[in-house]
Amino acid sequence: MFAGEVDLNNWYKPKIDKKILKDLSKRSDAKGIVDISIFCIALLFSGYLCFISWGTWWSIPALLLYGNIFYCKIISVHHETNHETYFKSRRLNKLFYEITSFLGGFESVRWKWSHFHHHTYTIFTHKETYDYENNSPRPTEPIRFFLNFLPLGPLLNIQKVMHFTHFEIIKHSLGIISAVVKTTVPENEIKKVVNMSRIYVLLWLLVVAISIYLQSWLPVIMIILPPFFGNTILMICAMTQHAGLADNIKDHRKSTRTVIMNPFFSFLYSHMEYHIEHHIFPKIPCHNLKKFHKEVKNQMPKPYKNLFQAYRSIIPAILKQSKDKDYFIDVEVPDVNN
Repeated sequence: MFAGEVDLNNWYKPKIDKKILKDLSKRSDAKGIVDISIFCIALLFSGYLCFISWGTWWSIPALLLYGNIFYCKIISVHHETNHETYFKSRRLNKLFYEITSFLGGFESVRWKWSHFHHHTYTIFTHKETYDYENNSPRPTEPIRFFLNFLPLGPLLNIQKVMHFTHFEIIKHSLGIISAVVKTTVPENEIKKVVNMSRIYVLLWLLVVAISIYLQSWLPVIMIILPPFFGNTILMICAMTQHAGLADNIKDHRKSTRTVIMNPFFSFLYSHMEYHIEHHIFPKIPCHNLKKFHKEVKNQMPKPYKNLFQAYRSIIPAILKQSKDKDYFIDVEVPDVNN
């Protein structure tokens, strides 16, 4: 199977008119350029706030604003360009995939393969099909789940810290190959993972050198460190995807969750809140997922109306799973045959 292809044989698929599906699958350079332009304006504005407030207490809220805008949107664009749906142009998708991979600390070769593995085996837990992108096996201590939402929280999770993407890149640069790479990356691509990781480390060192030259840590803080302190919005959105749901089942309606989000979060998250729909047809561009959702909603579980409603379901499930590893939320799906 080649990168970009997702083996979804035997997975549940809703019924939809082929012409409608074809129209919804059309990509657009214009929509991608508008989206990335708005993001750059927001990033410049929040970055300017960091610059003018540096050295005062106001720099803390400024950095949190900048970091959350930076990290959430960078990762969502990284995700969409990986699927080659953010732009119509393959070159633009490739260019922005490489840029966002570096800025997000998600080494591009590793994530090209591991993410398509995630789509092929969503929340599978067996050795050969293990889904490394999810919190499997289920958490035994709920505190580790809640740490994900705090600025610097992932660094406080001792068992997870060495699996943080930046540390994984450092290990790969030293030739220490992680389990996720051994499982998901073809053997002839592993050398590329190592070489690309070394490029990332060299670029990080260059940013550090620039900071030392300028006698300011702002370049390091604003280019390398946002994933460590700007994680809150991304985690609030991303943890709704699969948390508490069934594993080892070929029906995304049972293992994945759609949540209606406010416009600000939806923009930063690139509309990935329509996550069931994204998993069923990963080649539909993010800007068309809402339209696709409306076309198949009678065949889908009822979406959560907002984040509050979603977490009212997720948090009790996480607490129950800490005591019963076999517990999961049994999602009711429509009987479309009636």
